[in-house]
Amino acid sequence: MPYLLLLVNVQIPDETKFASKFSQVAAKFLGSPETDITTNITYNRAGTAGPLAFGLTVVGLGNLPPEAQEQYSAAFSWFFTRKFGVPKDRVFIRFHNPGYVGSRSIR
Repeated sequence: MPYLLLLVNVQIPDETKFASKFSQVAAKFLGSPETDITTNITYNRAGTAGPLAFGLTVVGLGNLPPEAQEQYSAAFSWFFTRKFGVPKDRVFIRFHNPGYVGSRSIR
């Protein structure tokens, strides 16, 4: 059940449409059913007003293998570049995989 927290520094024109597309793309990139994807889009007004920047945190419960994270990073960077013209050096992606056993997470 991947959770994606996206921080952006500019207004997204149609938030509902973008949230839906982002959820679809995340499901495709991560290989999870879209019904298992949770997204949270937050505006961060601090910092530079330069080209659009994204900070993305992807949290998975045992389903973000380290060997696939480079592929995931490339896919999400491609999406943000295509959708908003964001240079790859303006995208920061963090993966967090706390693990998962049965119906409760490992601490």
